[in-house]
Amino acid sequence: MSSPGTYLFWISVTHFVPKLGFVMTITAGTILLLLNYFGAQRNFGSYKYLISAFTMLGMTFATVEIFVWPNVHNYKAALLFFSFEESFGLSGSWSRNIPLAGYTFFHSATMSLLSVHFIYRYWAVFDTNKLNYFKGFYSIIWVVYCAFFGFQYALGTYFFLARDEISDEYLREEVLLRYNANLSELPAMSIVAYDPVDGSIRWRGIMGILNIGSIVNFQYGIMIYCGWSMHTQMEDKIKHLSETLRKHHKQFFKTLVLQITAPTIILFIPITGIIFLPVLNLDISLPSGVMLCSFTLYPAADSIIVMYVVSEYTVTAKRIRRACTNGFHEMKASSKVHTITPMPTSTTPQN
Repeated sequence: MSSPGTYLFWISVTHFVPKLGFVMTITAGTILLLLNYFGAQRNFGSYKYLISAFTMLGMTFATVEIFVWPNVHNYKAALLFFSFEESFGLSGSWSRNIPLAGYTFFHSATMSLLSVHFIYRYWAVFDTNKLNYFKGFYSIIWVVYCAFFGFQYALGTYFFLARDEISDEYLREEVLLRYNANLSELPAMSIVAYDPVDGSIRWRGIMGILNIGSIVNFQYGIMIYCGWSMHTQMEDKIKHLSETLRKHHKQFFKTLVLQITAPTIILFIPITGIIFLPVLNLDISLPSGVMLCSFTLYPAADSIIVMYVVSEYTVTAKRIRRACTNGFHEMKASSKVHTITPMPTSTTPQN
């Protein structure tokens, strides 16, 4: 039971949502990959690899989250990134935070790969020659791209958000009050934007804020630029294409619109607010992990969006269902034939 003033109820929420996200992501992702295997992607060119890669990365991200159980708390000029679990048995003073940093790697890589989707669709409309960068050896560029921002996010978080005596002292009573826990015993990293004694800027914390903010908003900026350019100019660019290609471009653009709307609401706006709140030094105490954990639902939502909007998935699903139904009827008919055996005929001997 939560006592007055505690946020233990919200901890249960931040544990339930990742569990739900994990189940939904694994289920929706598996269905999407199966439909891809049975031919839903055959007309997508190299874009099919992006769809499958994002699905598998989303499934990995959802799995990592339920191992790490990350949480966030905002308090005045501070941000606390923590967990109640010592994941993978790591309990050392320097090693216990590695799973939290690893979680941020997949968090950033997922965002980065989403922005790569927008780059691909933008070039598919405005500069098809650049699509060669998604083929063969050149495709390694995007692996490096996602890994670069993943490591920048993870290493920046690990080093810039490293706790010290000042941050521990600033947050110790708050953590005890809100979560009934001893901060020194938790895997945790923190930002304290200003020195509690003299009010001076703590530049390491500010660098941590800028590192996370720049990565998140750089990826978001790519999505906005590509999406807006396609919205305003795509119709003119695709009018000379075949009806089939125009249909594909319009469907994928509709998918991108939904793909940017969902993370705007459940990721980019919340994380920007959460990360910059310490700079404002407001008299607040927020269990902000509730807002951040909702991103776990996004990989599942993305798979559902793709399957719902792109007609090839519906066509493939109907074809598979029809084949399964026909196969079932054939097996049923065959079993009836084998169970009905002819009666033996008796013969009377003639004298």
